[in-house]
Amino acid sequence: MKPNIIIKGRHVYRLAKGENPYQIPADLFSTQSDDPLSLDAFRLISGDAPGFTNLCGLDRLVQTLCRCSSAFQLKYRRTPFIVIAAKHGNPCGLAIDWKKPEVAIDKALFGNPLAIWGGEVITNFAVTDDVASRLYSSPKRQRLLHFSSWMLDIIVAPDFSSQAIQRLGARVKRKLFVNPALYHPILNPAKWTYRFTRNSFIRQPPQNYILDFNKTDFVGTETILQQEILDSLIIAWATAFNSNHGGNEVALAGNRALLCCGGGPSTIEAAQLALFKAKNQKHSVKNAVFAADAFFPFTDVPEFLIQAGVIAGLVPAGGQAFDDVKACFQKNNIPMFYVDEKYRGFCYH
Repeated sequence: MKPNIIIKGRHVYRLAKGENPYQIPADLFSTQSDDPLSLDAFRLISGDAPGFTNLCGLDRLVQTLCRCSSAFQLKYRRTPFIVIAAKHGNPCGLAIDWKKPEVAIDKALFGNPLAIWGGEVITNFAVTDDVASRLYSSPKRQRLLHFSSWMLDIIVAPDFSSQAIQRLGARVKRKLFVNPALYHPILNPAKWTYRFTRNSFIRQPPQNYILDFNKTDFVGTETILQQEILDSLIIAWATAFNSNHGGNEVALAGNRALLCCGGGPSTIEAAQLALFKAKNQKHSVKNAVFAADAFFPFTDVPEFLIQAGVIAGLVPAGGQAFDDVKACFQKNNIPMFYVDEKYRGFCYH
């Protein structure tokens, strides 16, 4: 007989509002774990009290950053400067750079400059005066959208300069969170995670899979796989495996930046939506790479992505048509990494 479980929490603070205005009071509780990236470990240094959706978005940003950082650490034994620009926790821009954080900032914000309005940004490096200036406004945004300010609601970093706090904190609705553990983000160390359902909850281990290229089934020619392509594959994988656009997420990346991500009840609709988003933002997907968080049940998505111009991809193995899917990519000289079918995204059911 399984033992009963008692979940206890210490009250941290009252939230400004619930998920909807009528869902109040809303409160943050801590399980008082040793996890340095639990929500109660983030210190609000500017802005009014967060609401339910603010904290849920923050939680998902942290998970995506940890997933991305862990994959880079596993591959290279070091991590680049990482920036995630998101809306409601879903990345609409994710970029890295090995030398300059400012490069990653600009590429992430312009992944989808419309969607990031009122959104969230998280970094694994300190927000300096120069970084704060880039997060505040952009002449390029003024030219494109006739409004220079990014109007970010949440900015999260391991540290902020005093001038950055002063400039970004001038908008009271903008919440600045700081947590030094973001310099070296780790995946959830808990033994169990809990999904609360109606008057019940489900227990399982955390979804802590880290992409390891050495433990995938690679089919194709390795000569095309330069570091930039592998970096972009990690970005696409981290996005697809940690997004919630309706299921069956497909993400495309290039030049070490996220281009788009789509999801939907069917995988072909997810891929079509991703390509629509890229075209809408005038991103070229020619020579891009892709990742999907679920296997391809038919060859329609491979054919669609190949026609769009992708040059490499990553997808979980499995499905009745798996041999046909592999043959389709192989016939068109698209190098592919196939993740063991037990590892999929599926984080937000």
